[in-house]
Amino acid sequence: MALIVAIGISSSKPEGGGLAIKVAAWTARQVTALSGSFAMFFCFMLILTSVLKLFSPDEPLPRLAWGLWTIFVFGAGIYHDFKAPWEGTFAFARTGGGGGIVGASADWFFRIALGRVIALIALALGASSGVSLVLNRSPWLPFSYIWMGVVSLWQWFRQFVAHFFRPEGPSIDETDPEFGTAGTAEADDGLDLAALLDGDTPGRRRAQAGDASEDEAAATSTSIATAAASLREKLARQDEAGYRTGSPEQQNLSAGQSDESDDEFAVMEQPSLHEELFYEFPTLDILQKSEPPKRPRSSQDLEARAKVIEKALLSFGVVAKVVEYAQGPTVTRFELQPGPGVKVASIVNLSQDLALALAAPDVRIEAPIPGKSAVGIEVPNKEVSMVHLRDVLETKEFRNSKSPLTVAFGKDISGRPVVTTLDHTLHLLIAGATGAGKSVCINTLIASILFKARPDQVKMVLIDPKRVELSVWSRIPHLIAPVVSDPKKAAGALRWACKEMEARYEKFTKVGTRDIDRYNQVATPPDSAKPAMPYIVIIIDELSDLMMVAPAEVEDAIFRLAQMARAAGIYLVVATQRPSVDVITGTIKANIPSRLAFAVASQIDSRTILDMAGAEKLLGRGDMLFYPIGASKPLRAQGCYISEREIDELVSFVSSQAKPQFAEGILAQPETVEKESEMSDDPFFAQALRIVVEAKQASVSLLQRKLPIGYSRAARLIDAMEVKGYVGPYEGSKPREVRLTIQDYMRLFEGGGPLAGGTGSPKPAEPGKTPSAPVTTSRPSTGPSAGPLSGTLGASTPQEGTGGTQSHDDVLSKPSFIAGRQTVIGHRPANPPPERTLRRESPDRRMR
Repeated sequence: MALIVAIGISSSKPEGGGLAIKVAAWTARQVTALSGSFAMFFCFMLILTSVLKLFSPDEPLPRLAWGLWTIFVFGAGIYHDFKAPWEGTFAFARTGGGGGIVGASADWFFRIALGRVIALIALALGASSGVSLVLNRSPWLPFSYIWMGVVSLWQWFRQFVAHFFRPEGPSIDETDPEFGTAGTAEADDGLDLAALLDGDTPGRRRAQAGDASEDEAAATSTSIATAAASLREKLARQDEAGYRTGSPEQQNLSAGQSDESDDEFAVMEQPSLHEELFYEFPTLDILQKSEPPKRPRSSQDLEARAKVIEKALLSFGVVAKVVEYAQGPTVTRFELQPGPGVKVASIVNLSQDLALALAAPDVRIEAPIPGKSAVGIEVPNKEVSMVHLRDVLETKEFRNSKSPLTVAFGKDISGRPVVTTLDHTLHLLIAGATGAGKSVCINTLIASILFKARPDQVKMVLIDPKRVELSVWSRIPHLIAPVVSDPKKAAGALRWACKEMEARYEKFTKVGTRDIDRYNQVATPPDSAKPAMPYIVIIIDELSDLMMVAPAEVEDAIFRLAQMARAAGIYLVVATQRPSVDVITGTIKANIPSRLAFAVASQIDSRTILDMAGAEKLLGRGDMLFYPIGASKPLRAQGCYISEREIDELVSFVSSQAKPQFAEGILAQPETVEKESEMSDDPFFAQALRIVVEAKQASVSLLQRKLPIGYSRAARLIDAMEVKGYVGPYEGSKPREVRLTIQDYMRLFEGGGPLAGGTGSPKPAEPGKTPSAPVTTSRPSTGPSAGPLSGTLGASTPQEGTGGTQSHDDVLSKPSFIAGRQTVIGHRPANPPPERTLRRESPDRRMR
């Protein structure tokens, strides 16, 4: 029909011809009267709608069709308003002029209700909404860009005014103890703002001081200094009133205030006057809404699937009935009530058979559902609905949460939002295979915090060994350190977090509080100018890379923080894509109670993360199991999604208001050598050093052959020698350089050097007893490696694990298993064979 109408409209002589041409001409006249100058556009939309309904009869009209029809109606109204006269507008429309009857109706309705000017604006907005449907963009997106531009312009103007009105005369001492050395910039800006509010406008006077005298300038500077001094006194009186009156805890805080001037942590307590007055939270217009499902599943389809489940179970002799079902974005859960005498295990064992009957890739069975006397059968949907972050942030669960650590994860099987707080989950472990949605989950977690917390409320430390995942957040003002990409610097950042935790606990002890919330209530009352102590969130994107570089330091730091940092307001979010026991160790699992598992390859990986199976049956692409602390079973949910464009807009909005202020000493801390110092106290250190000096070779295999120790201990001894400078660094295939000579060793070992009196030196004799002489052994002094140390093998060595001493022969009398063969290194015969001596053996002899 649309083609016939189009032919009739385009025909130059519609009156001639047969009946078909006459019918087409009559239809064309009606369509022209209906749509006016938009008749061809009307025919095109009819053809498009007919084709869409022909190929998809059960699906609703797509977004493109609705957008084109909206553009047609409102566009015809605008065109008719300019082309047709107001008097006789419908008569003009019947002749096919203007926008036809459709345009005349739209124009007449809005002009009668709103007037011509407002009617044109309303029609333009309607047409723009149609354009937004066609382009799949929000109609308010241009206005959001305009609003962001206005906010940026206001920020620039505020900074310009603050700089323009800054006084040139005497200013507040930047080292004033009331404000601290780390917050001088904020203190100056706050004083300038207070001076402006009090009516003192030195900038205006300076602008009009072209021919002003020096006395007026001096008077201006004096007035500025007076206003600043009065403001300082006012703040001091407020602080004094806030700390010296009230509860005994506040009095304790006032008494211990002078001891809390640690420069290393001064940035954590800087004044936040500007952040409270001018920081604006990002709007949800930055984020994108989810599209409606293309083909929503009807209740008939769900009931048909329920009957298939009941029939499949009945074929195996299991009587059960589906009593309820809930459709989520990823899966649909059917609640199955078993019949009398039916075991739950019999239903669980039929998961593969149910997947075959339902033609599903996999079926997960939750037996039983927590809080219900039913078994849940989770069947994947044929079409997965994407959950955008905005859909979760708009819910009342997120909006009504008061915690700045509120995070949104997604929606569960029933479509309810999964929203929690980090202070409730304590610490969080995220694990899953590559591409399962782990990095997107971390991005949504960071974005959720940005929508809830100001920079003075929450600080972040982002550790990204992969260098590409978290670098997009490098400009947000919530960072307390640059994004850490070096694993060695990451270990230093974790050590800094441990020191910050200890410093906070010292402050809690002085005030008499137990956690950060109570400390902020006592230390920062409402009438106090001192800012509250912020929370710290440490996010590690890939734990496996850190465990490969510095496993001991990273595991110890995570262990300490996970055990003690919760009350100090420091929370860990640890993620890894390799859920193995050498990465997620038992120590880490025991102290991180909340887990979030994405799709994994095997049931072993699922048990490593959740201590139970189930993650191996997830579908990927955000499908996850959330197992918070205190829950009896994990909760299945579909993670929310945030695109790179949304992240860029969010970071631009937040970073336009403030810049990140990094704390000193997080990444620039010197590498500690505590473990190396402990290794130098090893009972075999002096003896191993003697072997290395005598052989002129520093290798782990040499120490393994000469001493009854394993590879790890021998490697630690070589590292300790390198730290002390006795041997050179590792240089690939080249041997290490032995920098200590025999004479130096004798002086250090025998002559009261660093090793004298320590490990490897003879123990002083007790009073009244004769000191024992060193035990010596007679050895052949022939060979290229013989030297002055050949006769000093009897130096006493402390017994490992005890405080006594024993001779060198006693130490070496222990059996040593080398290459599967027991070699007893102990008391030698009077004439030992050459291969039993401790001189360096030739390569051909070792081969034999």
